[in-house]
Parts: sequence; structure tokens; C-alpha cells
Amino acid sequence: MKILRLETELLCVPLKRPVALPVSQDPRSANTVDLVIVRVITDGTLTGLGFTYSFGGGTAIRSILDEVIAPVITGQNALASEWLFLKAAAELETLGFAGAAARAYAAVDFALWDLKGKSAGLPLYQLLGGYRTKLKAIVTDTATPALGVKQAVKETNAALDYGAAGVQIEVGTLDPELDAERLRQLREEIPDGAWFEISAGGRYDFASAVWLGSIGTDEFGLDGFNDPLNPHDHSDLQRLIDRLDVGLSVGANFDRPENFLPLLERGGISAIRIDPLRLGGITPARKVAAAAELRHIAIYPVRLPEIGSHLAAGVVYGRMCEYVDWFAEVFEGGPKFENGQLVVSGEPGLGLKLNETVAAKYSA
Repeated sequence: MKILRLETELLCVPLKRPVALPVSQDPRSANTVDLVIVRVITDGTLTGLGFTYSFGGGTAIRSILDEVIAPVITGQNALASEWLFLKAAAELETLGFAGAAARAYAAVDFALWDLKGKSAGLPLYQLLGGYRTKLKAIVTDTATPALGVKQAVKETNAALDYGAAGVQIEVGTLDPELDAERLRQLREEIPDGAWFEISAGGRYDFASAVWLGSIGTDEFGLDGFNDPLNPHDHSDLQRLIDRLDVGLSVGANFDRPENFLPLLERGGISAIRIDPLRLGGITPARKVAAAAELRHIAIYPVRLPEIGSHLAAGVVYGRMCEYVDWFAEVFEGGPKFENGQLVVSGEPGLGLKLNETVAAKYSA
């Protein structure tokens, strides 16, 4: 199956609720997200569908796809995802593969795996191992600093009613005491049975992480603490593991598979968070998942449930994934909530179809 060409499309999709961007005591918020659609056109009857997103920078990502990546993959075997990843990564190293280049190639890699699944007549999660069909999904955009407490409570409880198993609350401002007060208010309004975790995005120093982690465990009953420290601060992470009773999940900011190896070798963490967009697609993400499985450590895909549900469902220790509904209107298909669990799509490939009417409305 030969790749004839790459087609791209840029959408500006409005968000149902604003999300926080950089770190500050008064965080900026985003009300739209750039969504870049990729189609891999082959010489057969099948077309691969992929996508990537960013908060700003969609035009640059599309340019990388059209001007750099497309010439590299055109004419190649569409089923040779490993070869194409290495070939494209080598070409993109001149730009620095991490960052926009990785996000751009991730869309192509998703499309190639979509083609593999369609060619085999299997959903992606079965190609990745097919361990389970249902997951716990933790909603991650209903309690960011961009939302006031009242709105965060309303949005979170609506997500719980819809089928989410719990909520991830974004913290990590310049004042941990403000974060703690916000947690206190949210804890009072969110049902006790719901999974209740926080994510700091790697923004705390050691002392702040210890303080908030201790208070969170003692006063708020935290179920998890995600990415509390700078991702490369391995010594302080070990100290934090020794000090806190709450489980730590780390890795969301890593952009190369080898970054995970010291964490996996050291142990003591509850899960590793894998962001397929930062890594450049499913091809590298599945290697991280396999390495974690060998060490009996759970994986926790970051946002993007259209991809993360397949990755988590395919492996033994992928019981949970993060959930946002940013692209629910743009795509038909994908994972769906049933009886309080997120059920991965059983359609071939990613199980997604672009809603052309909606895409035209948001075309940038």
C-alpha cells in the first residue's frame, strides 16, 4: 500500500469551557484550540485519518506537515510505520524533533495506524494487544484554574453524571496556598466516591510539592498526584516518593521514549503518563507502554481520548485514561461512555470519521 499524498486541513475549534495555559496566579485561558486534520491517501481504497492539536501554532504545524513531512513519506509503504517514524524523525531533527515537529508527525503516525487497523479490519486497541474494552476515564478540563470554583463544580459533576470516574484538578500556581484553598472548596462539592486527583504540570519545587501532597492526602483524600516536579528532577522525585503516601504519576512532559527509562528503573511511582502528541505518535508511545508493563507499572495516557483509549485498552496495565470532549463534535465515532465506563471504539482503525459539515464551519 503506497502513500500517494498527504492532505491537511486546519480547524479552529471552540472549547465548551476555557482551559488554563501558562503558569501564574492569574492564568491566561484559551477558548479555542487549533486542530490539524491529516489524511494519508494511498494507491488502494483506504485512507488514513489522523489529527493533532495545539493552543496556537496550528498554521506552523500544518506547514511542517505540508513542506517537510509530506515529501518524506510520499511514495513509501503506508504499513511501514516504524520505518517511516525513524525516517521522518531523522529529517525533522534539523528542526528539533521535540515540540511542534513531534506534534505534526503524531498526526501522520495516527493516520498510519488508522490505515493498519482498516487494512486488518481491526480496531487499533486490538492491534496494540486488545487487553480490555472498557476504561476508567478521568475528566481533565473541568477544574483548571481558568474556571471559577462554582463553574468547576458544575462542569465536573456534569461529567461525573455522564460517566467519568473522577476529576483531575490542575494546580501548580505560584502560590500553593491558593491551590490548597481551591482544592478545599472543590472537595466539599464533589462526591466522595469520585476519583479525586491533582496535576501540577511539573511546576512545583520540592517543598511546595511535599506541603500540598501532605495536606491533600490528610485533608482532601487525594487519590493521585500527577507531575508534581520538573520532569528531569529525579533525585527530588525519589525524595517525594519517600515522603508522601499518595500515589505519584509522572511523565506527561516527556518528549522522548528514553526519558521514561530512569523513572521505570527507579520504581516507586504509581503510573507513567504518556502523551502521544509529545512523543510523535502511537509508534513511540507503545514502546513506553511495553517498557512499563515489563516493570508492572500502569500507564495513563494524557488527554486525547480518541487515541489514549486505544493505547490504554491495548495493554495490561492501562486501566485509566484522561478524557476531554474537545473534538466530540468534529468526529463521529470514538470512545463512548456506558454504565460509568469509557468503551473504546470497536470500529476498524481509530474508529473515527470526520464530520465534514462541522469541519467546514470551523475551517481556519
